[in-house]
Amino acid sequence: MSSTSLYRSIFSLKCPRCRQGELFNKPGLFRFKDVLEMPEKCTHCDQTFRIEPGFWIGALWASYPIIILIEIPFLLTAIYWQNDHVWIVFVGMLLAFILFFPLMLRLGRSIWIHLFIPFKG
Repeated sequence: MSSTSLYRSIFSLKCPRCRQGELFNKPGLFRFKDVLEMPEKCTHCDQTFRIEPGFWIGALWASYPIIILIEIPFLLTAIYWQNDHVWIVFVGMLLAFILFFPLMLRLGRSIWIHLFIPFKG
């Protein structure tokens, strides 16, 4: 079995049980097409990724801090600039949200499943 660290497993989107199989059909944090396509189970250890109905709704809570970290610089800039360039900051915030949308979704799911499936190596 792999000795991959928990953090490396989360950020490389690996199976939480074996830390070797892919969590998504197409690996990578920035996939804009089929962003949430996942296999039914790990190809390496046969861990099922379809835990229970509604399981992945909790991943939205796991991705919330990621959204906050991405958007805080824009909010602070808007407060600093106040009324002068607030539309520029707003457009930048929207572009950042669109650009980082796949990262938020995939990383949120990876964090969420790693909270519930223990590593067996």
